[in-house]
Amino acid sequence: RMMAMSAVVLAILVGSTSGLGAATPRVGMARARPLTTACRAGFGKAGPAAASAPPKKLTAKKQWDRFADLVKKGAQVAEVAVRKDEEGAWRPVGRVCATADATPLGAVTRQRALVEEHGRRLHLALVAQTGKAPLQVGFRPAEGAEFELLAKKAPDAAPISDVEIGFEGLPDPATGYYCSYKDGKLVANPAD
Repeated sequence: RMMAMSAVVLAILVGSTSGLGAATPRVGMARARPLTTACRAGFGKAGPAAASAPPKKLTAKKQWDRFADLVKKGAQVAEVAVRKDEEGAWRPVGRVCATADATPLGAVTRQRALVEEHGRRLHLALVAQTGKAPLQVGFRPAEGAEFELLAKKAPDAAPISDVEIGFEGLPDPATGYYCSYKDGKLVANPAD
């Protein structure tokens, strides 16, 4: 009897099918398994979540550097301004530029947050009047033209890369934003 039980246990461990009816895998042998998508991460097309990711937040320094580079290459330039509401006067904030592949409207739309943030920094009286309410942002597409109000909701258009646009704010000596210095002194123009 003991011998018969030992034979059955041995048969199970070794994987013998004699008398057990179904095949059992051998103990200690790894089975090859197909690659899952988790094993193949990084290869293939991006999923829908990655494709609809929001654009990166723009930084003032990078956009100022890009503005200088793009203007040297002949990019289109438009003035930008902010105001409290329809009755308020436009207050200048700076300039945006765009390559031939982008438009000044697209540049202002993409950089709206930078323009509004710098407008609040420059025009503290507007902040006192509006509090945290958003300011209206406008742009002047051509010299001598009237400022055009930027729509609150951006028109559906092809996304603009941040390397195609730039923003240069008016200098703010109180904070040092967009200021140029030479020999430790504030200058109006970096070429001075």
